[in-house]
Order: sequence, then C-alpha cells, then structure tokens
Amino acid sequence: MSETAITPRWLCRTEEETIAVGREIAHALAPDAVVHLVGDLGSGKTFLARAIAAELGADPGEVASPSFAIVHEYPRPSGPPIIHIDGYRLSGSRREWLEIGIPELLAQPGIKLIEWPKREFEEFEDSHVEVTIQVLDDGSRAISAG
Repeated sequence: MSETAITPRWLCRTEEETIAVGREIAHALAPDAVVHLVGDLGSGKTFLARAIAAELGADPGEVASPSFAIVHEYPRPSGPPIIHIDGYRLSGSRREWLEIGIPELLAQPGIKLIEWPKREFEEFEDSHVEVTIQVLDDGSRAISAG
C-alpha cells in the first residue's frame, strides 16, 4: 500500500544521518500522504517525524510526541498543516477513534504522520507509506520504507 517510491532501507549511525533520511522521505511523499511510523518504544519515531515535518516547513521545536494529547497539528507557511497522531494510548474501540475524529483527520489535506498506527485505521485511508525503525545491537537504526 505505498503511495510513492521511497528508497527501501537506510542504516543510520548518527542523529544527522537519521535527519537526512527524514528529509529524503519528506521529499518523496505525496502532498496528502499518510505515513505509519512503526518501531519499538524509544526507537526514534518522534525524532524521525520531527525531521520529516521540519523538512516540510513545520517548526521542529513544535514537534513532540503526541502520546498524551494523541493528536498534534503543525502549521506550515505554505500548505496544509501536518497532522501527527499517536495511537499508543488509543484502545481498540472504534467509538473512541470516531470521538477523537480519526477518520476526519486522515481525510483532511496534508501529510499525516502516525506513530503506533492501529491496523484498523487503514479503513479510513486510501493508502499509506509504512516506515519501520529497528534499533540494532550497536544502537544504530535500520530504517525501511515502502
């Protein structure tokens, strides 16, 4: 379910390399792309989201984990805002998603970055790009997208 062709795999040993990958991903995204950020706790999902959002014109100082707020919106000087959703604290209750407005958020214009996506969100998406971050034994990150 990929919207765009993105290099399938990167190995990042430094934060700078991860930021470069975020920039590359940002440039490959369609204007209304939905991006699922997948990885274990502490793998760098929010860090990568910040790099993507910054490259797309959002203030990187505004980008934070939406774990408690569940949804953050980052304005951009040109174009629709970036929507950042964290599904970690969301239950499996469809009613909860509807009350929060997940279907409407996913339907509005602009890039949507989703950490801890629920597979059931896919029914509200036309398609998505899945970005997976794996922490390797040496602390580097293997990032794949497709």
